[in-house]
Order: sequence, then structure tokens, then C-alpha cells
Amino acid sequence: MDTQVVNIHIFGRTLKLSCPINEIDALNLAAKDLDDRLNELRRKTQLMNSDQLIITAALNISYELTKEKLKNGQLDSEFNDRLKTLQKLLENALNFSNQSSL
Repeated sequence: MDTQVVNIHIFGRTLKLSCPINEIDALNLAAKDLDDRLNELRRKTQLMNSDQLIITAALNISYELTKEKLKNGQLDSEFNDRLKTLQKLLENALNFSNQSSL
């Protein structure tokens, strides 16, 4: 997989990262999102300590990710339950059809 060195700008800092070429746009979007979150936190909280801001932003992002994982897990479970119900209905319909033709 081909990679490229990309300069991203977050919170007044420039970072050079090696990134797969097909992921550069996503990396830039993620960097912009993080930069926006950090600046918004600084504005809202008036915290000047970069470490506190970064940890708070990371915790907020982790919390959002955890909620999405839980929601996806619930959706997967519901999907699997519905799929099992459909399989049973199909099996019953096929069994009924086979018995009727005898």
C-alpha cells in the first residue's frame, strides 16, 4: 500500500504523518475535526492548559465512539434476531409447501 507524508495542523502545531494515499482526505477531515473541537473547548471552558484540553477532547471523542459502538451492537443484535425469524418463516413455508405437494 502506497503511503505519503502528510502535514496536518492541529491546535497550532504541525505534525508530519505517514498515511496511506487513499486515507489522506479522511485524515485531513479528522485533523480538522479535532482542531475544531480543541478550539471550541478552549473557547467554552477558558482552559489554557493544552494537556487538559487535549485529554478532555480525547475523552469526549472516546465517549462518542463508545456510544456508537453500543448502538451498533444493539442494531446488529436486532438484525440477527429478525434474520433468524425470517429464516424460520421461510423454513416453515418450505416445509408446508413440501407437505402439501405429497
